[in-house]
Amino acid sequence: MSKTCQKCGSKCCTYFCFEIDEPDSYQEFEDVRWYLCHKGITVHIDEGSWFISIPNRCKKLTPDNRCLIYEDRPLICRTYSHDNCDYTSGNYGYDEHFRTPEELDAYACEVLGEKPYQRAKRNARAKFEQKRTKKTKKTKKSKK
Repeated sequence: MSKTCQKCGSKCCTYFCFEIDEPDSYQEFEDVRWYLCHKGITVHIDEGSWFISIPNRCKKLTPDNRCLIYEDRPLICRTYSHDNCDYTSGNYGYDEHFRTPEELDAYACEVLGEKPYQRAKRNARAKFEQKRTKKTKKTKKSKK
């Protein structure tokens, strides 16, 4: 393990990040908003691509942040360089970084437009209520 890795506490071993589809509709923004309702989840845009970051400490990391399987670690760990990691790079300079559903809502309103966003929100909720009402009526009929 390098001295740099020892200093930073192995930050790269405490989360993973996946590219996700860019939302381009109210429903797709709602899906991303749901992600952000979960503890520790963040979403960011980097060079136009969307990513979800999920905090999850590696099971092979010791309490003093050393790798238990260093000699047999996965290839992704072997190819990761501390030359451009969380510790040495500091702020990645994301295009956007969302930590809360409210931050994403504001962005979605900006991208989709305030009126279209609010209209889509009303329509989606009305559609859900219609389905729920039909289901309730159907359940009451079947009990008779």
